[in-house]
Amino acid sequence: MKIKNILVSQPAPAMVEKSPFYELIQKYNLEIEFTPFIKIEGTSVADFRKQRIDVLAHTAVIFTSRATIDNFFRVCEQARITIPETMKYFCIGEAIALYLQKYIIYRKRKI
Repeated sequence: MKIKNILVSQPAPAMVEKSPFYELIQKYNLEIEFTPFIKIEGTSVADFRKQRIDVLAHTAVIFTSRATIDNFFRVCEQARITIPETMKYFCIGEAIALYLQKYIIYRKRKI
């Protein structure tokens, strides 16, 4: 059984020629289709309050994408929650950690 079509569950890269998928396409003569299965949408402040999540009761937050950072700080701002400077942040990748600088004062020990 020879594989000819591959479904990738992420958005298509901006430049396919620079992605690792391009090498697979050229080397094995494949057809790769990009379809994002996951869509991150922010919740409203009313839904956030209904869940009764106390952000200040936690000492750390784990971020998995830039969208989660945007949505977290948007909900905190709209709910008038002041995030303390002692809050710690964990990020999956370096790019996400650098994006976090948009919202916090960067200290190596915090991220």
